[in-house]
Amino acid sequence: MSKLSIKHVIVHELIKEAQKDFDHSNRYNLRDTELDKSNAIVQKLVDGVVDLYGSRGNLAHHGVFKSDPTLCGPVPDLFNTYRSVTPSNTVDFINISKQIMMQMYKEAKNQTWSSGGYVVFTDYESQGLRYLLVTMIKKKNGVTISENLNPEEMIHLELNYINQAARINFQKYHEYSVADDIKKTEISYLSFISKTNGQSASAYFIAALGCDKGIASAGATRKLPTEIKKFFKKHPELAPHAEEFKNKIIKYLEKQYESKISASLSDVEAKAFEQLSFLNDDEKRDNLLGKMMQHLNSEGVGIPSDFVVNKGSLDKLRKVIYKNPSYSFNFDKELLGDNADAKIYYNDATGNLIFNNLPEEAKTKIRSALKEKKPVKGEKKSE
Repeated sequence: MSKLSIKHVIVHELIKEAQKDFDHSNRYNLRDTELDKSNAIVQKLVDGVVDLYGSRGNLAHHGVFKSDPTLCGPVPDLFNTYRSVTPSNTVDFINISKQIMMQMYKEAKNQTWSSGGYVVFTDYESQGLRYLLVTMIKKKNGVTISENLNPEEMIHLELNYINQAARINFQKYHEYSVADDIKKTEISYLSFISKTNGQSASAYFIAALGCDKGIASAGATRKLPTEIKKFFKKHPELAPHAEEFKNKIIKYLEKQYESKISASLSDVEAKAFEQLSFLNDDEKRDNLLGKMMQHLNSEGVGIPSDFVVNKGSLDKLRKVIYKNPSYSFNFDKELLGDNADAKIYYNDATGNLIFNNLPEEAKTKIRSALKEKKPVKGEKKSE
């Protein structure tokens, strides 16, 4: 039995070989009826695709639909209409799936390198949240689907890699639709996976759905070190390394920002692999890495596969910043400690902040300021 609540599911086929033009008289094979969601093979198909989504090797970008009406195509409006009808019905589901297939054909026909495959459309619920998932499965992946588009076998859901997929979160879409402009920059209701090569062979899939990468780089920058620390703390064998690895990731973000290069989860995975070298059990290490990547890229956390490092969020991660009308301070967190040997020592009992081993330049400025405060001989203090 499926661990998901499947509302609707259907499979269509886009018929095209790479580096060949469409046979425009036979561009796709479209089903007119939904698949039987109670069928064990159908359930296995849906479970397998959902499990793969956002896993290692299938990390998703997070974003929204394109806002430019000349670039987004019809899918954003089609989805908005579809989600507005409650309860959902078979006719509307089949209609939106066919409309998306037609849009895929329009986008793919102009790209020689594009290839077709089976496209699985699923409207489902998981942990109380509703999603629409559209996934392209290539024939080479070991999926056996009959001519009338019934999944006959799902032998190897070692598909391992999803070629293209997009998933829309109904709840987050609603939150975005009622949010103000500032709040919208922090909400991503759509995520997508696209394996592309130099010829952008799969770009048509993302273009057809009108997907656009989100701009919530501030949130991604802020969350990455924090969520990594949380994950490490949850696992006893990793907990002692949580703070150390969090600081390594902050240093990595600094480096990417200074080099003007986007941060990526693939880089984070490589650094985590190195950090976990103390684990002798390779299988356990791989399992923990997989879980960590899935956590970071999940809908709830929402860190995309790559993002531009945000300076404001980075400063808050690495610095202690305070300002009031009388004084201010701004220093790296790694200098702070709760023992007297720390470069910057905070005594919680007294509430005092002490700067140890100040450089000569700083001491000179302080002495000069103190000297200015002392009255010159012969002058009276002002009343």
